[in-house]
Amino acid sequence: MNLHVVPDNSFINKFCDNLEELGLWQNNKVIVRSNEGALKSIKHNLPFAPLYSSRFSSLIGNTSKYEKVFIHYLTPLLYRWLTKNNFQEVNWMIWGGDLYNLPALERICYESKTWDEYVRKDWSAQTVLYNLKIKLTQSPFREKAYWKIKNVLTWMREEYSFAMHNLSLNAHHKFFFYENQLPYEKLDALAKPGNSSQKLSLILGNSGSPANNHLEAVQYLENNRIAVDLVVPVSYGDKRYIAFLKKTLKFSYGKIDFLDRHMPFEEYLNLLASADGLIMNTIRPQGYGNILMMMYMAKPVFFNPKNISLPDLNAANLRWMPLDDLHSSEILRSEVSNKEAVINLLSHDTLLKTYQELFS
Repeated sequence: MNLHVVPDNSFINKFCDNLEELGLWQNNKVIVRSNEGALKSIKHNLPFAPLYSSRFSSLIGNTSKYEKVFIHYLTPLLYRWLTKNNFQEVNWMIWGGDLYNLPALERICYESKTWDEYVRKDWSAQTVLYNLKIKLTQSPFREKAYWKIKNVLTWMREEYSFAMHNLSLNAHHKFFFYENQLPYEKLDALAKPGNSSQKLSLILGNSGSPANNHLEAVQYLENNRIAVDLVVPVSYGDKRYIAFLKKTLKFSYGKIDFLDRHMPFEEYLNLLASADGLIMNTIRPQGYGNILMMMYMAKPVFFNPKNISLPDLNAANLRWMPLDDLHSSEILRSEVSNKEAVINLLSHDTLLKTYQELFS
């Protein structure tokens, strides 16, 4: 029997669907760590409890009885739990925030303008109290917790290398990817082609996260007089940062539309399909659901050349462009064929084989 400790997040829905499709449900126990009175994002009828509560301990039982334990999103709040319990094998499924947002590492995520004008100045009583709680109750257990991890699960080898270089790990790498609710090979049936007569438009970033470095991206477009309209997804993320963006972000050569409502998947897919490209000015890997859907639909994706995941895109023969290549709006009129490379890397059948190997 395997144990999965997961957050209350919609990505867990497809994860559970795939376990069921393979007939692996009976061999995998999924427990949601949540302080809420009811799950908000997960559709499956999963048991849940606050971390360190008696109910959480009761649901899990003796941790040493599980053949493998998988931690989906290793928040620092789990350090003490990992250290105080015994395990046969611990596996860390990296989500991004549990690595790049660690206090000692997060500075690497931000360009200087975003850091100086927002991140460095941003604080709240809630953030201060959370950091104090981590320092007092969890930080003493950090190194021992990381030392217990046998495998780091991510589709990006560079992400694994980053974790190994910056944390007290002695772990192996295993390939894993959280699948979208719809496999990439089924996007063709839903995505409607964009209207080529419309004014050119770009999706900027994936969320209201300052790691998108929105300020620098818009400044680049402004400096190069790129005539495009911008769609900025902010339906989730840092509420204070979203308010800051809406107040601060200005662009002379097109309009800015802040997308702050949740959209059903098919509607959001068609929003992506109607755009002429995507800018991901992140340094940390982020927003790969959007990135790979755009790549599958032959849309150009422009990256910050410092992005940690670019060697993984190259290894998978996925074509990308540095932001500096967006020197005129004409480049947006060309298609960038990536469909075959996306399928080769992340088809549903490939991911099911990965599940079979990891969770049987």
